[in-house]
This record gives sequence, structure tokens and C-alpha cells, in this order.
Amino acid sequence: MRHAICYVSNKTKETSDIQVEHLLEGTFTNNTSSGVKGLLLYSEGNFFQIIEGEKVFILDLFETIKKDSRHDGIIQIIGRDIEKDAFDGYKTDIITGDIKYLTVIPKEYTDTLEGLPLDLKRIMERMLETFIDTH
Repeated sequence: MRHAICYVSNKTKETSDIQVEHLLEGTFTNNTSSGVKGLLLYSEGNFFQIIEGEKVFILDLFETIKKDSRHDGIIQIIGRDIEKDAFDGYKTDIITGDIKYLTVIPKEYTDTLEGLPLDLKRIMERMLETFIDTH
């Protein structure tokens, strides 16, 4: 069974920008090699992540994520079984001012949602819009 989790969290004050960059690089490497698909975005002290994969692995991974001292204030938005993968791989990115002031979500992010059921896709699009603040 496939499972998807989406959450937001805050960078702790003790976590430096360099540590955030290393976190994104390490997450990309680890998730890619483990077969986890999804998206991790960072912007102005906040993280937005979607992870999907085999249910047992994703649930265990999320427990590990919740214990990571580089972030706190974790709020799980979605946690549900899915029939098929929505993501083709795994992507990490730091949202910069250039992206924050666009009027639409960048296609590179919305393309990753294409495999989701329509109701879940709409929720995730709204979450991305809110996170990126494209309004």
C-alpha cells in the first residue's frame, strides 16, 4: 500500500542557513536512494514537505522526521493511503523572492501533483499557494 504525508514545520533558531542547505541536500539523497517520492520546500524559516512511498516506510520516516531537532512546530496536513504515485521523483528547493512574487505556482511544483486524486490535488495546490504566497 502506498501512503502520502504532507506537513509544515518551522526551522529552529539554532539551525543555520548552511544547515538548511545541508538538510535539503541530504534529504534529496536519502529519499531518492530509499525510493521516497515527493517535495521539500523551504522559505523564510518554514518547511513544506510531501513524502510518499510504501506505507510502513513512510510512517517510520515521518516518526524520524518528527524527532529531528532542526525543526519544530510540525503540523501534519495530510496523511492518507494513495492508489498510485503522484510524484515522479523527489525535489527540494529554497523558495526565493523571485518565486514568492509570481502570480501562479511554478509548473515544476504543480507537475508533481498530477498523479494525485483530484480532491487531494486541490488541497495540495492550495497548500503550495499558501506556502509560496503567490497571491
